[in-house]
Amino acid sequence: RRRPLWMTKGSKLTKRERQRRRNIRLHKMLQPKNALMILNELVKSATFTVAELPAPVDGCLYEASVVIDDIEMQGLGRNKHAAKSAAAEAALRHIVKYKKPANGQESMEVTEIPWQHLASFALYKLFNSWGEDEPKTPKSLPPNAEEINPITLLNQMQPTAQYEEIGKSGNPPNVLFTMKCMASGENFIGTGSSKKAAKKMSAYAACHKLYGIQYPS
Repeated sequence: RRRPLWMTKGSKLTKRERQRRRNIRLHKMLQPKNALMILNELVKSATFTVAELPAPVDGCLYEASVVIDDIEMQGLGRNKHAAKSAAAEAALRHIVKYKKPANGQESMEVTEIPWQHLASFALYKLFNSWGEDEPKTPKSLPPNAEEINPITLLNQMQPTAQYEEIGKSGNPPNVLFTMKCMASGENFIGTGSSKKAAKKMSAYAACHKLYGIQYPS
């Protein structure tokens, strides 16, 4: 009776089959997970404190904190979940960079670093970033757009808008600043007696050109 092929001496898996099995193992081991999920797996007792900011900071309304190794990690976000995620990511950085093993050695052994967890978080970040360059539905102007500070309005409509000082002329107190606003692939110039005023005028020019806003004179 002929023996099955897998029992034949010297039989080997093909390269394609080995690759397939390796991919299956990796797929089971590495699942995309956000910072909160990873931190909860690494630090079972992690407790977050979330507070509303007295004033927005870069568009963020909430601040979250979590204590790891007696060190408080903080994060900001537009909502409570985003703030907790930012704090959790800061905690992960601390665990990888600074956490010492329990035996008190000065450096962490390679096996101590949670590579599988980090890989899962890296996959999560990668998949999330893939949608950032996709075209987004244009936002609708608020009904009172002409009453809103042009810098504030442009920040709402064009979060990626950037400003740059490109000129300064005159002597104090008669100094004239020139600022450039870059939005929607175009440049808008504004001048003023201060950087703030010049920035506002460049945002004004952008809002007028991009959205047809007529500000009261």
